[in-house]
Amino acid sequence: MAPPCPSFSSHYLPAAAQVGPDGKARKTEGGRPIDLARDCELLGFAQYECLVSRPELPDSPVQCWPVQRWFRRCRDKKGTFTAETTAWEGTTSAGSSKTSTS
Repeated sequence: MAPPCPSFSSHYLPAAAQVGPDGKARKTEGGRPIDLARDCELLGFAQYECLVSRPELPDSPVQCWPVQRWFRRCRDKKGTFTAETTAWEGTTSAGSSKTSTS
């Protein structure tokens, strides 16, 4: 079982990305703090949320809607890490357009 992941408001994401799981500060190869919008590749994919109209019936219709999820893949001195940025993207602090998907 994977260890629990911390949860916090998207407002705190840029600050939270500065600290690794070991509690130590993350830095780029050049020694500066991580800038999610500038230093990290934007990745995205669609998941689906589905609703079974009448679950008690075997042939009940199912309706599904796409839900877009966004992530940033970043590199620090120790390697790469990924952060989900779905709620953060599109805010003024994100400062970047959504162009890459995978």
